[in-house]
Amino acid sequence: MSRRRASHSESLGLSSTMNESLAYPFSGMQQNNAPQRRGPIEGPNGRRLIRRVTWRSSTYKLMACLWVLGVFYIVWLIRDVFYYPFAPSQQSSPPPPSPPAPESAHDLLAPYVGRQECGISSLSLYNPPQPADDHHPFCESRDALLHAMSSGGRHGFDAAYTSQGKCCSYRWFTSVEVCNILRKFDGIVFIGDDTLADAYAGFNILLREDLATGSLREWDINKDQGQDCRCDSQFTSAACLPLRITASDQISAPSGGKLARRPYTCSSRVPHAFLSTVGSPAPKSAYERFRRMMTRAAGRNKPVPVILSVSLSTSYSLSKAKSSMDEWLTLAQSSGRNAPFLWVGPTAPGLQKDSDDNVHATSWQYSQDTIQEAHARGMDTLGMYNATLQADSYDGKRYGEKVALMQAMMVLNWLSAL
Repeated sequence: MSRRRASHSESLGLSSTMNESLAYPFSGMQQNNAPQRRGPIEGPNGRRLIRRVTWRSSTYKLMACLWVLGVFYIVWLIRDVFYYPFAPSQQSSPPPPSPPAPESAHDLLAPYVGRQECGISSLSLYNPPQPADDHHPFCESRDALLHAMSSGGRHGFDAAYTSQGKCCSYRWFTSVEVCNILRKFDGIVFIGDDTLADAYAGFNILLREDLATGSLREWDINKDQGQDCRCDSQFTSAACLPLRITASDQISAPSGGKLARRPYTCSSRVPHAFLSTVGSPAPKSAYERFRRMMTRAAGRNKPVPVILSVSLSTSYSLSKAKSSMDEWLTLAQSSGRNAPFLWVGPTAPGLQKDSDDNVHATSWQYSQDTIQEAHARGMDTLGMYNATLQADSYDGKRYGEKVALMQAMMVLNWLSAL
């Protein structure tokens, strides 16, 4: 009986089955009637599965990764939608202030006595202007300088005072520059009430480079007043006001002519004085001191500038202000000296002042009226209303050391422009 020969396909299948290699040779054996176990990559009949990497599978994986990254990117783009409703308000946590510019990072008050004790730096009083291509940052004429100093403002309560808009700016002079300015004159006279007395006190602080007791005769301070008349207390404490310097010749102690512990930094002594007046007519003692200031430099041709201001002492009386202008102009003309005048306007009422008496409107109107009257008499004018509008006042009428230093520096800018 003939036997059928296996076909070619059957022979290939038989040989393939016979030649299969078991992925796990002992996986098909029954041991202790245990169930058959299949390995992690074991196929049917114990065949080893071979994973092949193709372009199609690689593309699928790549697209899946890109899809996941795209989802994360979209979530990152719209993250603010989920963050802002729960973010803290700007009022509760304001952003940190930006660091000062490199050119303004130098504190010109760093070498002053009491710099750390009083906590005052020039950066808290003055913002140096940034140079621009279209205009010079500093004022080149006296009129532009006075307008810039009068019409500035503060970007925040008790912040540094800056010129308004694109106006030019005044300078903050170093001690060497201040001394060079004073050499242009034979003397300097301040005439006014307590408001201008604070500016003269700041003038002495700048000349002595002493923030702690620069406006006082420290040799007259007793032990009990030693710690009570320092820094801002020179302006806020009534017990310290009688110790103020009122003339440059008081810088020497009266006993034996011994110099004070902190003399003036300028080597050449330019006489200056503060004459107190509360209206018009002024006291005879002020007249006599004024004549001495005008005649002590007889034979010299340098001018003797006069800084004049009355406001609080006259309750903003325009008639008394005009009378004061006229009497001091007449007295200066009679001396025959070149005496340029600067009228300093009133400071703004502080925030602690009661607003029921409409004192803000009265002060502002007085400032504008006196400026017109001073211009009509050929005086230069310097407004102080804007400079003190947002400054910190300790009693609602007067201000402390920071404002006094700024006022004194503005006066020095006017002197430099003469």
